[in-house]
Amino acid sequence: MGFQVKIVGDFCNIRCAYCRNRDFDRTDKAVMSVETLEKFIAFLNTVPQPEVRASWHGGEPLLAGKDFFKHIVRIEKEYPEKIWRNAVQTNATLIDEGWAKFFVENNFHIGVSIDGNERVHNIDRINSAGRGTYKNAMRGVNILRKNGIHPGVICTVTKKTVNYAEEIFLGLVNSGFKSISFNVFYNTASENREDEYALTENEWFNFLKEVFELWYTLNDSTIRVRELDAILAWTVGRSSNECSFRGSCSQWFAVDYTGDIYPCERFGRSVHFGSIQTLENYQNLVASSNLLNWRNEIRILPNKCKSCKFLSLCYNGCCSHRRADSEGIPMYTYCESRIELFDYIQRKINPLIIGDKNVK
Repeated sequence: MGFQVKIVGDFCNIRCAYCRNRDFDRTDKAVMSVETLEKFIAFLNTVPQPEVRASWHGGEPLLAGKDFFKHIVRIEKEYPEKIWRNAVQTNATLIDEGWAKFFVENNFHIGVSIDGNERVHNIDRINSAGRGTYKNAMRGVNILRKNGIHPGVICTVTKKTVNYAEEIFLGLVNSGFKSISFNVFYNTASENREDEYALTENEWFNFLKEVFELWYTLNDSTIRVRELDAILAWTVGRSSNECSFRGSCSQWFAVDYTGDIYPCERFGRSVHFGSIQTLENYQNLVASSNLLNWRNEIRILPNKCKSCKFLSLCYNGCCSHRRADSEGIPMYTYCESRIELFDYIQRKINPLIIGDKNVK
């Protein structure tokens, strides 16, 4: 169970060319009020599980300011019966010693967004003046590391960067990242689904294939790549813990700064479940007709999935990355590339070697 909390809405201090939020207003400052934050954390306290995960997102969440994050910690302490797991996904450009010390003192998990080496990163991840943000982002990463935080990295792969797999992967490795995740760009937040930055199946497969070859050649078990781990798990008959492989999307919620609740932030605002301003508790959320109807819809499987040997390991992929098949049933856009990657890796290595790679 987890909540992605867009505490500043779409407000951001940089202007990534591919951003899913580019169709929305990223310039007007919007920050969740302390009153809404209090209602939200009280709402989280009604979740039946003893452990609650909150991932503070944006836009750029650090624009909410240090005082806002101090309120998060203060309010959570009012509910000591819960185990609070806080995470922040940041572009890292605003991180200073004060932020790093706060994260350390309060056990925040930090993820950063870096798109490879400096050249490739700066193709799309630019500031409002059109200049690259790599140096500022890595300055923030290095401050975190100096304070004992070693963040994982999410790298977004777009039509403009998909042909630079070697630069991207080795750029991240050479910059010291050990936990690497790749997000295939697929615009679900916008009404424009035919996005100029979106990848084809073949492009995504070829990118991951090249990353696998580079990773395999490095032979360094301390470097973990989320997308490779997921497929390697398949080769020994296990499913990945990553949500797009487990059919568990309905266990994630996005909460806007207004308190409105949606599915995972990849969906944008097209599906609305209600608001913490009116929902008294978590039980009311999961019993709402909007949520129940949506859950039923995303669980409908195409015939191809029903007969697929990987169904129990894949579950029709990320449900925000689906397109209607010939019968009008949404099917994972990158289905074939996922199967192709499995076949490729299966031919390349065997389970004994996988065991040596310390696959989980």
